[in-house]
Amino acid sequence: MNKVILTSCIDLYSKDENGNRVAHHFGNKNGILDTLKSCIKKYDNFLFVASVEDKPLATDMYASVTFKSFDITLPFKNYQVLDGRTKDHAKELIKNADFIFLCGGHVPTQNKFFHNINLPKLILEAKAPICGGSAGSMNCAKTVYCPPELEGEALDPNFNIFLEGLGLVDFNILPHYNSYFGETLDGKRIIEDITLPDSYKTDIYCISDGGYFVADKNGVTMNGETFVIKNGVTTKLCDDNESKPLIFDKSTTKNNRVL
Repeated sequence: MNKVILTSCIDLYSKDENGNRVAHHFGNKNGILDTLKSCIKKYDNFLFVASVEDKPLATDMYASVTFKSFDITLPFKNYQVLDGRTKDHAKELIKNADFIFLCGGHVPTQNKFFHNINLPKLILEAKAPICGGSAGSMNCAKTVYCPPELEGEALDPNFNIFLEGLGLVDFNILPHYNSYFGETLDGKRIIEDITLPDSYKTDIYCISDGGYFVADKNGVTMNGETFVIKNGVTTKLCDDNESKPLIFDKSTTKNNRVL
């Protein structure tokens, strides 16, 4: 199994007074730079996997700032994008990649794109470490917890909160946990009215920005602020500047949902 790094987000850029994204050194919060250095063996080909198939301008904007930040912090020789324009070369791009970055975005939209290019199968041929950001991390699960995000989704009785994912890990995560408190969607409080009730259906492992998981054949490690929500109860598992193994309690951990 390749190493899989599941981040809430990497601090790739800031915004200037005009709202433009300006790439910067992404730092080493909770040891993220050290972690990446330890698992990347070659620095030839960086592959940015988009969150949507058919929005090249948006994809290029996010890819560009990601490439610039890595070029400042951890440079590669070549930077490539996998989206609708290059999907016919997906197998070759993945096989030749030395680092695969699954970007953030709208979870269901990205999930659909992943299946359209047969990524769950193609990713098995990857030799490179795989790093997810936000939605990209969530879609790495075998069965993805997909909470509503856009206006109207929390009220839609047909919105599916469980999707078939890449199958790289077997637990559900919720990124940006620290940013959801006090936030609402469709008149519902995101944590109290959406996330907590969903935790009766699946255990939800939450990471604040700057936190991340590392999964490999030896297990899963938590890095930075991490919580688990089970049956409506929230428990803190790890603090910032800490690294701990994630131990799953098989007596209480729910199995992934059956699709």
